[in-house]
Amino acid sequence: MTAARRLLLLLTGINLVNYLDRYVVAAVLEPLGKELHLTDAQLGRLTLVFILVYMCAAPAFGYLADRFHRPRLVAGGVALWSLATAGAAFIHSYPALLVMRSLVGVGEAAYATLGPAMLADGFPEAERAKKFTWFYLAIPVGSAFGYGLGGLVAGSWGWRAAFMVAGIPGLALAAWMAFQMDPVRGGMDALPDTDAAEPYLKRLRHIFFNRIWLACTASYVAYTFAMGALSMWSPTLLQRRFAVSTAKAGLVFGGLAVVTGILGTFLGGWLTDRWQRRWPDAGALLSGLTLLAAAPIVGWALGTSSLHLAYLSFFVGMFLLFVNTSPVNALTVSCLPASVRATGVGVNVLLIHLMGDAISPELVGRRADALHAAGLGGGDGLARALTLVLPAILISGLALWWARRRPAQA
Repeated sequence: MTAARRLLLLLTGINLVNYLDRYVVAAVLEPLGKELHLTDAQLGRLTLVFILVYMCAAPAFGYLADRFHRPRLVAGGVALWSLATAGAAFIHSYPALLVMRSLVGVGEAAYATLGPAMLADGFPEAERAKKFTWFYLAIPVGSAFGYGLGGLVAGSWGWRAAFMVAGIPGLALAAWMAFQMDPVRGGMDALPDTDAAEPYLKRLRHIFFNRIWLACTASYVAYTFAMGALSMWSPTLLQRRFAVSTAKAGLVFGGLAVVTGILGTFLGGWLTDRWQRRWPDAGALLSGLTLLAAAPIVGWALGTSSLHLAYLSFFVGMFLLFVNTSPVNALTVSCLPASVRATGVGVNVLLIHLMGDAISPELVGRRADALHAAGLGGGDGLARALTLVLPAILISGLALWWARRRPAQA
């Protein structure tokens, strides 16, 4: 196995564990909230605190990654978030839980900013959409493990055991990553980075004046807003509206996530790789159209009173949302020169979370609390609150449509 393929395998495994750790919280919100006596707004704030720390640490790790040995930085981050996830099993207060989720945010920031840049340096630009497909397949698979394994373990042994099971695997992957070689920055780019010798601050113009990067980031801000709220609250919606058990809600939503994620991510990467040889903006076009189509389907999922129709519409809506993953992320990385690629990814992470899933779960929680106080109880109030995601999905698709209608070079 070549060093690049080994790196892809390892980074994909870490990405899977990353999302397992992140979404085990969503699987156990109900029993966790009841034991600690938390409101919906406080439960939503778990994501806010995690994302605030995560997004603030991301640009710092991006800066470090453009200068130091990236695999060792990633290894340290993976070890930190794994220990913090397992540590949540031992807390007995809300502030302590917030501290643990904050430490998870620091650890994940190291990986999220460095992983895509390292992959881009391991493969030629023509192969990146295909390779990124494998990498981003770990998102639905890891999320499914978080929902399914978290719900199953919590249903059998309690929510604390779910955190323990989720935290342990990352430690082995961290040890493996620490001994990997760092790929040459820009070694696989079609054109040399002629500005690499310029002062760092001057090179930043390739990020903030890059139209492709700005459009992709704007789209992903809105996309992350929607996905953050849906990922956090959908299992709870199934429990409240349809009286589905914690274990079943986690397993069902995890199954939906893994199947739609694999199908959607594969289709998005395969079609982009096939079409972009003829149409360079095929990835942006495909992502934009599927996002626009997803909005009414997600609206149907939130509005139906039939459990079977909810499952069906969640399946179709999530499938369309996942088609977007590989093309947009590959385009976001490839449009930046190698000398500021990790920094660009770090700033992208900062912005998409600052205005995306850092705020959407708590906004939904606060709106649900207000609707409950006004008399709209149970799952109906939460479903109404979740309609906040619908305009965000539409905005995400329109931003990519705007990018598609302009020349490929920034």
